[in-house]
Amino acid sequence: MNLSNIRKIFMLGDLHLGIRNNSVEWSDIQTEFLLDHFLKQVDAEGFDPDRDILLQVGDWNHVRESTNVRIQEVSHRVAEKLCVKFRRGVYFFVGNHDCYYKDRTDVHSLKGYDRMFPNFHIFETPTPIKINEHRVLILPWCEKSEDLLAHVKKHKADYLFCHADFTGFSLNSATKLEHGLTATDIDNYKRVYSGHIHIRQQKGKIVYVGTPYEMDRGDRGNQKGFYVLDTTGKDFVEKFVPNDFSPKHLKFDIFDLLNLNAAQLKAIFANNFIDVLIESEFSSRFPLTRFTEIIKEYGHRRLEFFSYSTEQTKSRSEVEIDSNYEYNIFTVLEEKLKSLNYSPDFSGEITNQFKQIYDSLRNNKSYEQ
Repeated sequence: MNLSNIRKIFMLGDLHLGIRNNSVEWSDIQTEFLLDHFLKQVDAEGFDPDRDILLQVGDWNHVRESTNVRIQEVSHRVAEKLCVKFRRGVYFFVGNHDCYYKDRTDVHSLKGYDRMFPNFHIFETPTPIKINEHRVLILPWCEKSEDLLAHVKKHKADYLFCHADFTGFSLNSATKLEHGLTATDIDNYKRVYSGHIHIRQQKGKIVYVGTPYEMDRGDRGNQKGFYVLDTTGKDFVEKFVPNDFSPKHLKFDIFDLLNLNAAQLKAIFANNFIDVLIESEFSSRFPLTRFTEIIKEYGHRRLEFFSYSTEQTKSRSEVEIDSNYEYNIFTVLEEKLKSLNYSPDFSGEITNQFKQIYDSLRNNKSYEQ
C-alpha cells in the first residue's frame, strides 16, 4: 500500500469502548470526546480532509470475547463519524483486546468495518506501507515475543506503528513490563509508536501513545490526548495535543480541601472523579454528611472517601486507590507466570482458575451501569 500526498497523521491511542462492564456513563465520556471534542481539536490543528488521515493503534473495543450490542452500536457510530470526517482514510490495526483468540488476529470485533465504511482500513497482519516517501511498518498484536521480533527484523522501515510490549515501560505506578522487545531491537527505526499500554510515556525512540482519556485511577497524573504527525518533510514532525476536556481521577487529603474556598472547590470537582483521604483518627469526628451536603452541587461525577493511618508508611486504602485493578490484574498474573517458566498448559490452567474466581466475585457484586 502506497499513500501519497499525505500531510498529517492524526493518531489516537487505545479507545477501549465497553470498559467498566459496558458502563453507560463511560460510553458517554468516550463518545463526548471522540465525536465532539476530538473533532473540534482536529479542526483547530488546521485539518485538510483531502490530505489528512486518522490512525488508531489498536484496542478499539475492550472485551475480547464478545461485544455488547449497545457498545457495538456506539462503535459503529464512532467509526461512521470518523470516516465522514477523515474521508482520506481511517486506518486501524488489531490490538489484543480486539481479538477473540489471544494468539490470532483474524477473528476480531471490527471484522467487516472496512465493508461497512468504504474508507475504513483494517490491518490484521504485519504490513509494510509507504506514506509519501516514508517507509512504515504496521504491526498489529502479536502474542509471542519471538514472532514480534522476527517481524521487526524482517521488514525494513523508517517508522514502526505497533501494539506491543517493550521491556522497562510502566504498566502503572507500581509495575513495569519485564518481557517484550528491547530498545536495541528497534535500532534501525527512526521512531516507534505503540498502543497497548495505557500510560502515555516515552523512552528514546519509543512512544507509548496512551489512551486519549483517563479510564481509571491508574491514569491519575498522566496527561492524556492524541498525537499529530506531519509527514511532509524528511522526517515525521510530532506534536502532542492534550485532552483537558475529559474527566480526571483526582486525589486529595481532606485538610487540603478544607483550605480552599467554594469557587476553588467547584473548579477542581467539576466533571471529575474525586478521592478524598482522611486520617483515621480525624475521620471519627469529621462531619462527613455535612461536607457532602455542602459540595453536592459542585459538579463532580463521583466522590469517595478513604481512611489512612499516620502510623503506616502507606495505608491499604492508598494502595487500592493507586492501583489500576481492572486493566492490570490479569497482566500482572501473566507477567508472574512467565517469570516462573511454567509450561503453557499449566499456566493456562492457573489463568482459567483465576478467571473463574474473578468472574464469580465480580458477578456477586453490584456494579453501576
